[in-house]
Amino acid sequence: MPIYNSPDLHNSRLLLWNINESESELISSIILTDYSKSRLKKIKSNIQRKQFLGVQNLLKLLEIKNDELSYDINGKPILNNQYISISHSFNYCGLVVSPNKVGLDIEKLRPKVLNISNKFVSAFEFNLIKKANIRNITKIWTVKEAVFKAFGFPSINFKENIIIQSINDDFDKAIVKIYKNDLIEYYSIEIINFSQYICSVAIQIK
Repeated sequence: MPIYNSPDLHNSRLLLWNINESESELISSIILTDYSKSRLKKIKSNIQRKQFLGVQNLLKLLEIKNDELSYDINGKPILNNQYISISHSFNYCGLVVSPNKVGLDIEKLRPKVLNISNKFVSAFEFNLIKKANIRNITKIWTVKEAVFKAFGFPSINFKENIIIQSINDDFDKAIVKIYKNDLIEYYSIEIINFSQYICSVAIQIK
């Protein structure tokens, strides 16, 4: 069921879904195209099938038809006339649509993120957050993953090429710079905490 619906997030729209329905319940409320049926058939994991169907239900809430959504060779979703980003983690899924380049990432709070934090958090960012706990490090990961997805180019070093320049006191907003060669972009970040999850939305600043 939908748990979050932001009608105006910097001219963007964010929806989150808690997947507590059965697969048959999820599929009963939507009409899948042949392409979507083919994609679903290839998914073997039960949770991944439900995540896929949860996203289809979110598309329906936004009145986006199945055939309006496609994917590029890297698996990045493409929507006619708008930007879109999709994410899922365990029993949650979400999507965001925007007139600007946009990225979304949802992650469950898990201790193992601390073990790899040095691979994607710079010394400046460790100092910025003050406390390197599970929640703050997960926030940094989701922020950088969301920006990476919005940027749309592969082979990005999360530690060196994605830089969190500033955060607010509650660390639910941030400004991020990402670059590759001569291309530089800046993103405004909104961070949402719910249950044991962190969700970050990255919207390009033009």
